[in-house]
Amino acid sequence: MKIVIENTVCLNTGDAAILLAIRHILKSTWDEDLHFLVFDSQPAVAARLYPRKDYPDIEFHKLLSESIFKYRYDDNVLKNALKPAYNRLAFQALQSFGKNRPMGEALFNAEDRRSLAIYRDADLVITTGGTYLVETYNLDKRINQFRIDAAFGKDPVFFTQSLGPFNKSANRSALKPVLDRSPLILLRDARSLEHIRDLVDDPDKCHVVADAVFALADTDRIKDILACRKPPAGTGRVAISVRHWNYVKGGEDGMERYIGSVRKIATALVRDHGKEVTFVSTCQGVPEYAHDDSKTAKAIVAGLDPDIARHVEVDASFHTPEQLMALVKGFDFVVATRMHMMIMSLCVGTPVLPIAYEFKTRELAKRIGVSDLLLDIDTVTEDEAHQKLDAFVDNLDHYRSTSLEAVLQEHASAMSATELLRPLLAERSAESRDLGKDSQKRPARLRKEKTEEQRDRVV
Repeated sequence: MKIVIENTVCLNTGDAAILLAIRHILKSTWDEDLHFLVFDSQPAVAARLYPRKDYPDIEFHKLLSESIFKYRYDDNVLKNALKPAYNRLAFQALQSFGKNRPMGEALFNAEDRRSLAIYRDADLVITTGGTYLVETYNLDKRINQFRIDAAFGKDPVFFTQSLGPFNKSANRSALKPVLDRSPLILLRDARSLEHIRDLVDDPDKCHVVADAVFALADTDRIKDILACRKPPAGTGRVAISVRHWNYVKGGEDGMERYIGSVRKIATALVRDHGKEVTFVSTCQGVPEYAHDDSKTAKAIVAGLDPDIARHVEVDASFHTPEQLMALVKGFDFVVATRMHMMIMSLCVGTPVLPIAYEFKTRELAKRIGVSDLLLDIDTVTEDEAHQKLDAFVDNLDHYRSTSLEAVLQEHASAMSATELLRPLLAERSAESRDLGKDSQKRPARLRKEKTEEQRDRVV
């Protein structure tokens, strides 16, 4: 069975963990051979980081919305004025793909045509989990990707999302038909469900389940930790995950406040608690990626007193999800700004003190029993960071057991997606058997021709 997974950014280890978790959940759902065709923003780099020899069932391709359509990215007035007209033409060519060969060859290069054929023949399309459908970001590319799906009659499954709210009328009108056509929408918090309640005609297909990455939890290890009457032997090591955040309240002053607070945490860990500290995160060690958390970590360490800095290191290397989870087993706990650094640590039984930069972390902190100690990037101060760190360390056994009990529940919740996916996969498998391998015989299931107004909305 051919499964397309779109909108991934696998240079981010957290996003890669989501991909591997989706793969794990689907393989647990269906016994047939599954082939994952992943449409990523930087497929060549992703393929280097996750090579076929290690992941033989995963194949990377360029995200089509970034390849086919043109976007405003500079001040060239003439080019920007021509882009909407070009995009409308490209959208028309999509609708006639395979029928109007000269038009397709004129607008789409050979790689794009191969990718479009993959979409045409796919058994299922999944838009990956994560937090990319929020108006903090420009949604043009995501919406155009959904328009490509619709042109081929592929209604995407939404894997575990934190999304919304959608206050812009253009986003609401573009997303509503996509959400309505989707056969299954998985949300990772009740707040996200509220954000789309008035955009979905059939709310019964919307389900709140745990983040997909909890499906990767080492439940045997966690149960062993919980069964021990004595706490695990400490290693004397603590990890800290940081990030630069362009949207922090107060701008540069807000970032300096956050950096100062993390510096205070590192200092207290060494001076008050006798720990060795390692900065490590999910976004680092990939030169082609726009984000490198190790740069923020190095700026923090550069401001430490020399006697503290001797006990602090920055691990700036790239780590796959498997490598990162193996690494964090060796820490007493993790102070995590990146949410998937938090989840992957919990998945191997390592407790976490979280720092939230979006609502997704606040929602998760409630579910794992650490909301009383949550630090918020928009408001955190050095004094608050120090106080909550001390409270966390002083009550570590309590927070460990509370969090890990919750992780077992989150794992079960993430895996419950198998029951929601099974009938959908059975339907797709039956269609595939009936239609055979001849893609020309596949029903196009194309939607009614888009109105001129809808075409004009293509960026």
